[in-house]
Amino acid sequence: MKPYIVAIFNQKGGISKTTTSTNLAVCLAAYGKSVVVIDLDSQGDSTKSLGIDPNVKRGIYDLFVGSAEVEEVMQDTAFAGVKVIPSTYSLAGIEIRLSELKDSQRTLTNIISHTALDCDYVIIDCPPALGILPINALAAAHAVIIPVTATPYANDGLMRTLPSIKYVQEGLNKALLLQGVLFTIHDRNKTARKISELIRARLGGTVYGAEIPRDTMVIEAATARLPVCVYAPKSAAAQAHLDFTGEFLDRHQKIAAKAGVVVPPPGRRDEALNRLLAWQSEHAHEASQPNGERVRQRKHQLDRMLYGNRTPLERLHLGVIHFFIENRISLVAFLLVVLAAMVTLVGMGVEGVRMLASTMGLS
Repeated sequence: MKPYIVAIFNQKGGISKTTTSTNLAVCLAAYGKSVVVIDLDSQGDSTKSLGIDPNVKRGIYDLFVGSAEVEEVMQDTAFAGVKVIPSTYSLAGIEIRLSELKDSQRTLTNIISHTALDCDYVIIDCPPALGILPINALAAAHAVIIPVTATPYANDGLMRTLPSIKYVQEGLNKALLLQGVLFTIHDRNKTARKISELIRARLGGTVYGAEIPRDTMVIEAATARLPVCVYAPKSAAAQAHLDFTGEFLDRHQKIAAKAGVVVPPPGRRDEALNRLLAWQSEHAHEASQPNGERVRQRKHQLDRMLYGNRTPLERLHLGVIHFFIENRISLVAFLLVVLAAMVTLVGMGVEGVRMLASTMGLS
């Protein structure tokens, strides 16, 4: 069985690529599909979120350098149907090693093509920036999903990412399909709504209907080292991920049908939710309320996702811009009232001076 390979990629950092990868994987498994997650980020967050020890001895690095076989490094997770090819700390030095190899941009393609991956889907969690690892992922993938946050800088990230995908499509992988753009860490304020409307108008049906909301449960889940769909299956973020996965499966079925390939239908949504609830019960001890300090740290991480490494002054400046964009109508009305009041006061002052001059016989 040849799996459908999907790369989760955006050149911009901090837009929930790992959260998207891990929750898509467990939701696909909840829908009755089998999944292998390939963690290409040297930070290993996907590896950790799926319950694998980050100090694991061998992983994707060993496959790249040819010192191990897939079967030797792939690990089962606590979620039936989900396996991981983990990241290891040595992955940070892979750029130099791969640069020494012939046809280094197709290394992952060669690894997958020579391995009988017995699964329905392969999800590749890519690091940010267009380095050798994301190029390998895009060269090996059938499709790419771009997570994006509806912030003033979202469009910049997309404008850098789309040409990179086109570069791979034109050279390394002509069959690569942009399967969709997914809004993550999504706020309901006016600015986010305007930005999402702009991107939807530009990209049309490519943008998924589902939007992953900003939800503190995601922070708590990361602290507990669990996907939010397992940590809190009924939370707003988990429900949105479940909807996104259903939409993803529907798109894949349509893509496969056009190619004359029959894809077995997924299970029902209520059955998928019940599986997630069962996994939640199994991990109840890990999903216990984390202490306040760790949650605060995760909230700071979420802020960094939205604002990057900007200084407090830069964040204040961005906040002021948001405030003026979101309240521009009220501000215009307020300024008009202030202007009218000033004109009235000036008029009253002029009239008062005229009356005083008349009283003193100066006019």
